[in-house]
Amino acid sequence: MDIEKLKEKTLKLRAAIDALKAKDPAAAKLDLELAPLMDLAERGQIRTPMEWRDIPGRYLFTEEGLQQYAELEHAFAEFKIELIGGESPTLRRLKAQMEEKKNSNPKPT
Repeated sequence: MDIEKLKEKTLKLRAAIDALKAKDPAAAKLDLELAPLMDLAERGQIRTPMEWRDIPGRYLFTEEGLQQYAELEHAFAEFKIELIGGESPTLRRLKAQMEEKKNSNPKPT
């Protein structure tokens, strides 16, 4: 588990939540649910990976409409990945393949 990377992802998630919580009550709920975890992560007090299912907040994306905010959803996903121990070799390989494909497709002019 990379504690510094977790801190970085936590700060990005907190910024994404802060940008939305005044205008979307679901973002404020997400903030309340994740605040204890984010506080621990920012202080470097999470040292062992968590189970994916034990990280709160996912239902707010599907049931409360937070999936409409791509930046928030991406920040949440990266935060969760770090909480479970970081990217797996399979995920790293998939990301590399996706990036390679994106870079090899010519952009329309």
